[in-house]
Amino acid sequence: MSMSPRLTAALAVFACAVWFGFAAIAPASAASKIRVVVNGEPITTNEIAERARLLRLTSRTSAASVERAATEELIEEKLKLQEAKRVGIKASDGQVDAAFASIAGRLKISPATLAQGLSQQGISPKNLKERLRVQIIWQQLVVGRFQRTVSISDSQIVDALAKKTDAGKAAAKGDGKTVEYSLKQVVLVIPKAGGSESARMREAEGLRSRITSCDQLVEAVKPMNEALVKNLGKRTEDELPEQFRGLLGGVEVGRLAKPMRTPIGVEMIAVCGKRDLSGDFEVRSKVEDELRTQEGEVFARRYINDLRRIAVIDYRR
Repeated sequence: MSMSPRLTAALAVFACAVWFGFAAIAPASAASKIRVVVNGEPITTNEIAERARLLRLTSRTSAASVERAATEELIEEKLKLQEAKRVGIKASDGQVDAAFASIAGRLKISPATLAQGLSQQGISPKNLKERLRVQIIWQQLVVGRFQRTVSISDSQIVDALAKKTDAGKAAAKGDGKTVEYSLKQVVLVIPKAGGSESARMREAEGLRSRITSCDQLVEAVKPMNEALVKNLGKRTEDELPEQFRGLLGGVEVGRLAKPMRTPIGVEMIAVCGKRDLSGDFEVRSKVEDELRTQEGEVFARRYINDLRRIAVIDYRR
């Protein structure tokens, strides 16, 4: 998990101050009051003040505006954690510690030094760690929901390619082709003791003759001894293991390619879907990744707005 470039830069400046002993002394804590209640969970003035001190490391804003930003960020964190609890998603302490150590590593200081510096600025290291925990959890929430509900169409990719450089326009026009397959793999293990290659080949050919849809695979393989189905996802032919290249061109969707002997046993590839990709595949792939990132950002914003819309948020003064 990474933080924003601005936050990294700000922490770098701050780390230098800590290193040379110029860090500020933490302000004394005032009596804490409840400022906001989010679906029954309180956010206190002390929590807001500490988060505001953390945000001041990332931007030069007035005290009033940074306090508002801190308040809204804490509200959204409450909503994200409540949603994560609802769907059963967590981030382990190990993941959080690794993210914290990653920030320290980029600043070329130890996690202990980073923690000490934050404390000297009146910011509990726990505050940053909890912020990182929410980021990790939210990423899991967004990715899981995004993959189920959002797809990038060929027309979107072509339109984006046409707006780019000459290389992108050439890719959009179709200067080169490849095929993207949706694949599953069937593995029939040949036991080292007493296993028969010819018997497994006959089983594989029998299975191949029966299968007309990838939906049939798991149930068809289940009764077979030492056999399994693996989901390979989407692959272009050049991304396949070398022994399987050239096998899929004539295989119909829903069918299995001819069985191959491998060190494990007998293996077959099932073609569950295929589509032609025109143009330079690397350019197309990069553009598709960019579109997916943009759509993901829009989706994440819509997701949190939906959570805010149905939440009960009580601001107090």
